Amino acid sequence: MLTEGEKRSLETFVGKPVDEIETPALIVDLDAMQRNMDKMMRFLSKNDKGLRPHAKTHKTPAIASMQMQRGAVGITCATIGEAEILADGGVFDILITNRVVSEGKILRAVALTRKTDLKIAVDSEENLIDISDHAHKSGVEIGIVLEVDIGHRRAGVRTVEEALELARLASRLPGVTYEGIMGYEGHCVFIESLEERKKVSSIAYDRLLEYKDELSNAGFSPKIVSSGGTGTYLLAGEQRGITDIQPGSYIFMDARYANVEGVEFEQSLTVLTSIVSHPEKDIYICDAGTKSMSQEFGLPLTLPSLNLEATNMSEEFITLVSRPDTLREAEEYLGNLDELYGSAGFKLGLGSKVHLIPSHCCTTCNLHDVLYATRNGVVTNVWRVAGRGRFA
Repeated sequence: MLTEGEKRSLETFVGKPVDEIETPALIVDLDAMQRNMDKMMRFLSKNDKGLRPHAKTHKTPAIASMQMQRGAVGITCATIGEAEILADGGVFDILITNRVVSEGKILRAVALTRKTDLKIAVDSEENLIDISDHAHKSGVEIGIVLEVDIGHRRAGVRTVEEALELARLASRLPGVTYEGIMGYEGHCVFIESLEERKKVSSIAYDRLLEYKDELSNAGFSPKIVSSGGTGTYLLAGEQRGITDIQPGSYIFMDARYANVEGVEFEQSLTVLTSIVSHPEKDIYICDAGTKSMSQEFGLPLTLPSLNLEATNMSEEFITLVSRPDTLREAEEYLGNLDELYGSAGFKLGLGSKVHLIPSHCCTTCNLHDVLYATRNGVVTNVWRVAGRGRFA
């Protein structure tokens, strides 16, 4: 939580060039982000599908509000803590895709129903009964979305029979309302070949629609049939029977998606760093490491025109080495940012600011207290990443 003094200090950066921000810092180019939002909405509108974007990516109520204003049917989040932040920020329709299991968390969910239309994913009778008991005692209703496994082998019921039993129970218990089903094809989203991704995801969607059809035949037709991530938005967004999709990374993008064919959104998120050491001719050390950029999907990219490659990252530092033309494959993917922040005539030296593209936008965002919103290289707003660390 930022103090009032810290908030006022950060607000002094509004109207200043990005290069004046203290580093390391999380930066989003608003024009690119909003183009990504609009592109997704145009695609889904054409296919008569709804958007229920995942806030685990940005954890920022201001961005969730922008998504709702552009036509999202609701916001998806991962935890009750994230949902509380979003509801306090005015989001009026929230789906929690994680399990809400303990008594304390269920009571917090009950309280949330007074601020937002809340839905929770479940995959067990025990959890469903607990949610029903607490909601009924408090005189509220919570929407229930059954999670079904469609190949990811994580959470979700494994059989149609289990789904039917849960639907029957959700339909007769007090304090809850049966809303539908969701299934996440997470094993598909990073398959680089679009053709191969189509093959694998089609099996997942067939399974999801089998659940849908069996539930409908038994009298439990789901209003919500939700699936899809950024890597599969093209496929889930055109799949019959799916009502809405849950992409998150599409607004920011990251280095992991650079080679995922067909996912043609713009990179809008960077981590701004400063060169703090130049010990050899072609080696530059910057002040951002694993405490400001996650590394689970690999090292970050640099802007192509800088001809630098990340070779090592520690807690506080990253090593960049001059490697002419090694990043040409990223030129198209990072073209707009390169034009804005790169430039062929950029001179590298102590204090120079370098924009890095993290390998994973979601976990990187969770490392920062604030997000600097910019247009044309100038800070227009400083947003608190209010959902940061809200794991519980």
